[in-house]
Amino acid sequence: MLRPGPDVHVAAGSPVDDRVRAVGAADVVALESCVARLRAHDQRHGGGRCVDEAVGRLPAALALLERTGTARIGAGLRTAVADLHNVAGWVCFDTGRTGEALRHLRTALTVAGDDEALVSNIHYRLGRVHLHHDAPRSALSEFRSAERAARASGSALALAVVAANQAWAHAKLGSSGHAVALLDEAADHHARARGEPVAPWAAFFTEVELAAIGGVVRAELARTDPAQAGRAVPLLTRAVDGFGPDRARSRTSSLIALAVCHLLDGRVDTGTRLGEQAVDLCQTLASARTTERLGPLQDAARGHTAHRGALALAVRIHRSRVVGAVHGWPAGDITDW
Repeated sequence: MLRPGPDVHVAAGSPVDDRVRAVGAADVVALESCVARLRAHDQRHGGGRCVDEAVGRLPAALALLERTGTARIGAGLRTAVADLHNVAGWVCFDTGRTGEALRHLRTALTVAGDDEALVSNIHYRLGRVHLHHDAPRSALSEFRSAERAARASGSALALAVVAANQAWAHAKLGSSGHAVALLDEAADHHARARGEPVAPWAAFFTEVELAAIGGVVRAELARTDPAQAGRAVPLLTRAVDGFGPDRARSRTSSLIALAVCHLLDGRVDTGTRLGEQAVDLCQTLASARTTERLGPLQDAARGHTAHRGALALAVRIHRSRVVGAVHGWPAGDITDW
C-alpha cells in the first residue's frame, strides 16, 4: 500500500525546493486538471493520442504521495493519483496494451483506498477489459466488486454504470432475461442519480451513454435472437445522433453496432452505408479497441456476399484489421496476460 510521507515543515520566508516542500491544494488541482485533459483527449481522439503522456506522468504523480501535507490534502491527492492510473489503464486498454492496462488499473485500486466511488469505477473498467476479450464471467466478477463499492459509496450513478455493464456481460453469455432486467435496473438507477454530484470518472455516463449501451446489449442478443436487432436500432440511432465530437470514439462504436443491427435485420443497403461510415471514423481514431470492434460488422457483412456493397465492406474491414495487427494491436484471450 502506498502511504503519504510525513509532513514537511518549511520556515517562513525560506526558499522551498520543489523536491521537499509539502504538497498543497494547488498541486492537487493541477493534477486533477491534467487527468481531466487526458480523459477528454482520449474520448475525442482515442487512447493512442495520449497514452505516452498518461503513463509518463505516473512516476511524478506517485512521488507526490511522499510529500503530502494535511490529511485533507492527502485524501484528495490519493484520489487524483489513483484516477491518473485509472486513465492510464484505460488508454493502454484502448491501444491494445492489455497487460499494462491491467497493471495500471490494479495499482489504481491500491492507491484509491477507501474512495468507494472511484474503486467502483476502477472495477468497472477492469470488467470492461475482460468483456472486450470475451471473458464475460471474469467481467461479472469485477462488476460484482464494482457493485459492492458503488453501494458503499451511495452513488446511484455508479450503480447505473455497473448494472448496464452487467447486462452486457449477461448478453454475451446469452442470458437474455437477465440482460434486459439489468438494463431496466440501470435506467432506474440513472433516473435516481439526477441532481447527484458527478465525479469526473463517471461524467461519461449520460442518458446518451445509457441508450448506447442498451443498444449494444440488444445488438449482442441479436446474434441469437434476431428480433432484438430491431429493438436495438432506435437506441443506437439516438446514441449516434447524441454523441458529439467530444465523444467521437463512443459515436463510432455505436455506429458499428447500428450497422450490424441493420445487416442482421436484412436492411443491407442501410447497414452497408453505415458500416462504411463507421470504418471511415475508425481511421480518424487512435483506438485499437474500436478497430477490433469491426469484427462483428465484418461477420455481418459476410452474411450478404451476394450484395456487392456488403462484400466490399467485409473486404475493407479485413484489410483495416490486418493493418492494425501490423501496427502491434494484439488479439487473443485475456488469460495470455
